[in-house]
Amino acid sequence: MMDPGQVIRPLPEGTEPVRARAGRPASWRLAVAAVLLWLLFRQVPWGQFWLAWRDLSLPAVLASSGLTILSMVVSAWKWRLVLEEPGLATPGTARLFRLYLVGLFFNNFLPSGMGGDVVRVAQVSREVGVARAAASVVAERLLAAVGLVVPSLVFFLPYRQQLGALSAVVPLLAVAVAALVGLCFFPGWARGLLRFSRRWPRVAEALSGFLEILGRYRERPRRLAVVILWSIVFQGLVVLINFVLLRGLGVPVSLGACMTVIPLTSALAMVPLSINGLGLREWSYVALLAPFGVDAATAVAASLSFFVVVTLVSLIGGACYLLER
Repeated sequence: MMDPGQVIRPLPEGTEPVRARAGRPASWRLAVAAVLLWLLFRQVPWGQFWLAWRDLSLPAVLASSGLTILSMVVSAWKWRLVLEEPGLATPGTARLFRLYLVGLFFNNFLPSGMGGDVVRVAQVSREVGVARAAASVVAERLLAAVGLVVPSLVFFLPYRQQLGALSAVVPLLAVAVAALVGLCFFPGWARGLLRFSRRWPRVAEALSGFLEILGRYRERPRRLAVVILWSIVFQGLVVLINFVLLRGLGVPVSLGACMTVIPLTSALAMVPLSINGLGLREWSYVALLAPFGVDAATAVAASLSFFVVVTLVSLIGGACYLLER
């Protein structure tokens, strides 16, 4: 079995690495994003959107940018908590922070809001091995999903009537996250898959190492609980970023309403139907903020403001990637 701390060696000279043919999936996801945005701007006249967007204050943009960078620091810290194991070398928080920014940059070109996770795995696997890198990113993302659900559940009851039928999304999301966490940390179902994969020894070795590392995570419940707490802090920062932007647009929405709605918009943006959640995120803002009196043009302005702020911060990750090549 592969040592989880093993460093992957370069391919022998003359060997061509296998590259995924991602052109077609990227093309149709880009087309989905374009169609969703086209339909949206047919419903929301550009003039109304521009009137709402031009009122966004510069202090709100600067504050939200600072909060975005702080959220990446929190993400790097909780990733290190997951990755850290006794007796195994672990990259420092500063290194993981740079990798998180690199992943954020690649999110701009990859499906959903998690496409950059593949890049993170590829980058950190050079230092910790593929199995350990993949297990840490998967576990960190799933625990982040728990942190995403908690604020919505806490504020679910006070705002249930305002959300109406949309309130059903909150418990459904909670059940889905609980199921995914259970499948990840109690992978008894994977035994059949492991037996099936034995016909491909390298695949079986990687899968076996991945599952072994997930089992070791399960043996550290206190560490996982701490990661969940930091995930809640991270989600609180995402909510605060959106709250600042909405207030910067002159919308008197409450922080509690944002705590209920914004995690849901984040979850919907992760559905891998478009590039970086474009279109899906904007429609979710329109639908979920409408019960709180936010008109469609302002909701789109808030969503695109969030997208622009995160994209601008992600350029730091692009620079880090270029400097390390």
